[in-house]
Amino acid sequence: MSQYERSLILSNKKQPPTKRDRTRRQLLDAAAKVFAARGVDAASIQEIAAMAGVANGTFYNYFATKEAILEAAAVHYGVSLCQRIDASCVQVEDGAERMSIGGRNYMLLAIEQPDLARFLMSVAVASPIWDEQIRPYITRDLLLGIKQQRFHVASKDAAMTMIMGTNMAAIRSILAGKAGRSHVVAVSATILRGLGMSPKEADEVARRPLPPLPPASEA
Repeated sequence: MSQYERSLILSNKKQPPTKRDRTRRQLLDAAAKVFAARGVDAASIQEIAAMAGVANGTFYNYFATKEAILEAAAVHYGVSLCQRIDASCVQVEDGAERMSIGGRNYMLLAIEQPDLARFLMSVAVASPIWDEQIRPYITRDLLLGIKQQRFHVASKDAAMTMIMGTNMAAIRSILAGKAGRSHVVAVSATILRGLGMSPKEADEVARRPLPPLPPASEA
C-alpha cells in the first residue's frame, strides 16, 4: 500500500467528537427533553441551558434563538431517524412494505424512547421541518405504492392525511399507556387497508420482520 493510499484511508476515518461537538449534542439532548416536557411555546432557553449543564451565554455560542435549536434538534433526531429508516430498507422495493417499516419504527419509538417520541410529536405541531424534510419520505413511499398498484386511493393528499393522522394518534395512545406493541402491527395493517390493500395482504405486510436500523450518529 502506498503512502498516498494510507493517508487517504486515515483522512476518511471518522474523527472523534470535539468538545464543541459534545457540548452541541448536550444542548440538543437537553432541548429535546425540555420541549417534550414543557411544550415548544412554554420552553425557555434558560431551561435548556440548565438541563444541558451550561451557562446561558454558552447556549448563544451555538444557537441564536429557541427556534434555531428547535430546528437543529428536529433535524438531528427527526430527519436522522428518517434517514436511518431509509437506509434500513434500501433493499426493499415494495412500496407497501416501505410504508409499514416507516410507520412501525415511529410507533416503536414511542415504546422504546418515549421522551424522544414526545419531542418529535411537538416538532410535528410547531416546526416547518416536519413538512419540509420528514413528510417527503412518507410521500415518496405512498407514490411508489400507487405506481406499483399496491395502493388505490381517492387522492394523494387525502391518503397523506390518513397516514399521518393515524400514525400520530397511535403514538399518542402508546405514550399515554393505552396501547403496546400489538397495537403497532394493528395500526400498520389498518393504514395499509385504508390505502386500498386487501385485509389479508395488509396483515401479511404489517407482520413482516423489520430490518435492523443502522446506529444513530454520536455527533
